[in-house]
Amino acid sequence: MVVDDDPDIRTIVTVNLEGAGHRVLAAASAAEALALLADEVPDVVFLDLMMPDVDGWAVLQELKSPRNRRLSEVPVFLLTALVDDTHRWRGGIEGALDHITKPFDPSELLRAVDAVCGPGAPPEPELRRRVRAESLRALARHDRGADPPDARTGSATSGTVGVHLTRLEPQAPAAPPAPPPRVREARARLGSLTPKQRRIIEHLAAGRSVTAVAAELGMSRSNVYAGLRRIGRRLGLYGTEELLGLLRSGELLAPDPPGGVP
Repeated sequence: MVVDDDPDIRTIVTVNLEGAGHRVLAAASAAEALALLADEVPDVVFLDLMMPDVDGWAVLQELKSPRNRRLSEVPVFLLTALVDDTHRWRGGIEGALDHITKPFDPSELLRAVDAVCGPGAPPEPELRRRVRAESLRALARHDRGADPPDARTGSATSGTVGVHLTRLEPQAPAAPPAPPPRVREARARLGSLTPKQRRIIEHLAAGRSVTAVAAELGMSRSNVYAGLRRIGRRLGLYGTEELLGLLRSGELLAPDPPGGVP
């Protein structure tokens, strides 16, 4: 199963997996995915994170819920343009086996399927425990390196208090003082957008859903998504997924720090 609100991504995944002999169920939203899962249990799920209304995290939590024994052992791979390590660690802790970053090589999909469905593949619960343990270790290492030394001992304080799982909760991160080069390049191209395109991203950056933006601007949802794809290309981004991630995090429209970006 592939769950992604971008029709282009659904097509890429479907064509490549069907070409390798697999049957693919495609869902454009969390609600559609959960409806399909009520009738059929897939061998593998490729799950987008940034979707309108209900995001992929909610789908992952439902799939891995202890009360949902029918679906809890289905291997899940996150399929997203969110590249921050905390998303990868959170995915591993919550039950995903890996994080396939958009844009991706279609062969990655086939390797993922082979890794969990091929001869001799370990059971999903075993793989999930390994990934979860490594994600927790990686987060702990990150915390030890990120926290300032204790003034009394000169050692990092987080090593004695455990993993800070609150860092993985869904929240809008503060805008960094020096944004990454890709964000700076996208910001520099904002002036090339049309007034209507600018209104679309400003509404989304304010926290409105795609459905609400479509209603406010007198457009259909499909036209809003088509507009987002054009905006993403104009800004030099990987696609709708990365654009929505930057808008919802506040990074794309955030002002540069005083004195400019070093």
